[in-house]
Amino acid sequence: MLKPTKKNTKKEIQSDPFLDTVGNAQAHFEHNKTLYTQIITGFLVLVAGFMFLSNKNKVHIKEGNAALGNALVAIDQDDLSNAKFQLETVFNDYSDTKPSYEAAYFLGKIYFEEEDFVLAKKYITTFKENSNNEMLLVASAKMLSDIEEQNNNIENAIEFIKDSKKKVNLASQKNSLELDEARLLISSGLIDNAKKKLNNILNLKDIPNNQKQIAEELLGQISS
Repeated sequence: MLKPTKKNTKKEIQSDPFLDTVGNAQAHFEHNKTLYTQIITGFLVLVAGFMFLSNKNKVHIKEGNAALGNALVAIDQDDLSNAKFQLETVFNDYSDTKPSYEAAYFLGKIYFEEEDFVLAKKYITTFKENSNNEMLLVASAKMLSDIEEQNNNIENAIEFIKDSKKKVNLASQKNSLELDEARLLISSGLIDNAKKKLNNILNLKDIPNNQKQIAEELLGQISS
């Protein structure tokens, strides 16, 4: 014999937990509608502001690259006075950007070649501490090392080379720095250290002929 189907009373329907939860949520939203609207509006304003600043920064960097390109043309034309002016403008007007740091490198290089080692060190150090451009990083380390060597600060010269080796991945660039370090070790009288370093370089596979020749010449100097 079938049991009669239980009928929900009006009281049971009114106290349904799910309906109560939905009702409470709707009431909470209506009560705090203004607050939620302000939060959502604020979030959208932040997103829009971020996108605006991001696009503005991209334009800023693009302009900096164009200005840097003009300065490099002046260098290529041997118009160094004009080049220095343009590079200083890029360095100052586009500070904390890649074009600014690379402008610092080329400014430092010009001053290094003019033997103004104070300004050369200032700009090259700025580049070295802020850029990850390996090709220019190696060149900057060599110039800074040379400045220290000329001031008879061989230990500092070696430290510049060692520090740059940590930031370089290309084998040819790393080998070039190793050769510079070996030469400095010879100058400082650390012959055994230099010899070990040079032998390690010569034992490398596929070492470029010019680097092999330099290593052999340095090894010949300390073996004779």
